[in-house]
Amino acid sequence: MSIDSVIITATRLQESQLAIPLSTTKLNFSETQFIRQQLSFQEYLNEVPGLFSLNANNYSQDLRISLRGFGSRSAFGIRGIKLLVDGIPETTPDGQGQLDNLNLGIIEDIEVIRGPSATLYGNASGGIISIRTMNTVKKPFFEGDISIGNYGFQKYQILHGFRRNNTSFILQGNYTNTDGYRDQSGFSNYNFDAKMAHRFSENSKLNLLLNYTNSPYAEDAGGLTLDELNANRRQARQRNVDFKTEESVEQFKIGSSYELNIDQKSNFSTYGFFASRNFKGKLPFEFGGVIDLQRNYFGNGSSFEFKTGENRLQVGYDWAIQNDNRKRFRNLNGEQGNMTLDQLEQFSNLGIYLLDHWTLDKLLIRVGVRYDINKLEAVDDFLNNGDASGEIKLNAFNPSIGLTYRLNSKQSLFTGFSTSFETPTLSELSADPTGTGGFNEELEAQKARNFELGIKSKNENQSFEAVVFYIKTDDDLVPYELAQFPDRTFYRNAGSTKRKGLELSYINDLSNNLRLSAAYTYSHFRYDSYEIPSGNFEGNDLPGIPDHKANASLLYRDNGFTIRLEGNYIGDLYA
Repeated sequence: MSIDSVIITATRLQESQLAIPLSTTKLNFSETQFIRQQLSFQEYLNEVPGLFSLNANNYSQDLRISLRGFGSRSAFGIRGIKLLVDGIPETTPDGQGQLDNLNLGIIEDIEVIRGPSATLYGNASGGIISIRTMNTVKKPFFEGDISIGNYGFQKYQILHGFRRNNTSFILQGNYTNTDGYRDQSGFSNYNFDAKMAHRFSENSKLNLLLNYTNSPYAEDAGGLTLDELNANRRQARQRNVDFKTEESVEQFKIGSSYELNIDQKSNFSTYGFFASRNFKGKLPFEFGGVIDLQRNYFGNGSSFEFKTGENRLQVGYDWAIQNDNRKRFRNLNGEQGNMTLDQLEQFSNLGIYLLDHWTLDKLLIRVGVRYDINKLEAVDDFLNNGDASGEIKLNAFNPSIGLTYRLNSKQSLFTGFSTSFETPTLSELSADPTGTGGFNEELEAQKARNFELGIKSKNENQSFEAVVFYIKTDDDLVPYELAQFPDRTFYRNAGSTKRKGLELSYINDLSNNLRLSAAYTYSHFRYDSYEIPSGNFEGNDLPGIPDHKANASLLYRDNGFTIRLEGNYIGDLYA
């Protein structure tokens, strides 16, 4: 497939990959799913330059993903990166993301926008990961899969698709269970998906989706020192054993999207969703170490696109509300003790944006602006230590501009400037070091400015992309601990960073049956200023990001036989 025919949809104003003035990656898995283990989302991301992930096998802490350093601060789950599944946000309005409800076996393709993209999606858009799952059925099918492995691993999966006239139906269910390689690292998960895609005509289509996930337990073995690792790498951290650290999650989500091509010059699209998530967790400390969280969030967005001559304009909005009923209790060696926190937290967002593409001969100009209204509110229901209710507003304006110059039909140069902002999440705000509840009102949103320059090339059998970037961030949200609350994470705005990097990607179809893929990332991320009472850390490396990362893979396919070889290199990183 020609790179010029690869269309990137996560950019909202759709454009070919060769023409879009952004750093993008698109990976297709429709023909290679059956040879993947489908155990961790990390399997699908290794080929993306600029992206680094950890915690692939800790089902309690979940996969941690960073893009150009955004997301590296996360104590659990995904922060600072916007997640979309079939065009519907999987990231909550406050910027938290988990993918424990995603069935990996129905992923068809993934688009990644590498770099700040708040003009497109608002809060927590240091990068975009857009996942598209199986959506249409040409003929009925039924598939079953059983996987069994060491350490009690079992996975059972069924997938059924059928069609009725202009409507496709897809049903999927799986069950995964493992005792874990390490002590106290077991995990169990049930997942069910139902999807419907209906085409009213050639110009309009409707998608409906439903997802239910139940993980009754996911144990956390914790980290080990080097001496502990050398003594017994399969042991759990003793503190995690003492406090019986684990989590349980139950989630339900329903969503829909609708697209209408009004005529050759205009189209309209809209989406809506509702999600409910119940979480219970035990953390390795006493005060507030048992969490009971009931969350629901919902939202809607619409856009209108109009084309006149060589200009394409899109205006739209995203609206979402998140309600967290958060309770904390003392963790008395794994047993629930007295309550320490009881509050209702709300994050409401309204974002309005405008995007414009203007083509002048060989030059494409892309501009965008977005304004987000973010209101955060806490209602304190635990009044033993006073009423800590409060309200915070963290509004933001974000512009972007990009230019692509087509050198010829197979090569282009691009450059761009973009911005992002990242509010503290509700869980980070509720981690108030005073211990009185409410929000830590000293926290501000982290802000970033991104500059990049790149070249894209494609001939009949190979494609290549090289990008250099420079990012300046301010008011970085940095985790820290206090002696009186061991193992509990708090957050503060602690200075700024300068991030310089190089991203390379290369694909070569060596023959009709053999494909080579390679990617390389160089990251030079340093604190420009970082001074706190305990010291000055200016010039230190950003933790959790390797300076070098490389990936290479070979895919061979012939008459139904498929084999894939992959290798990864990860350089030094500071923990």
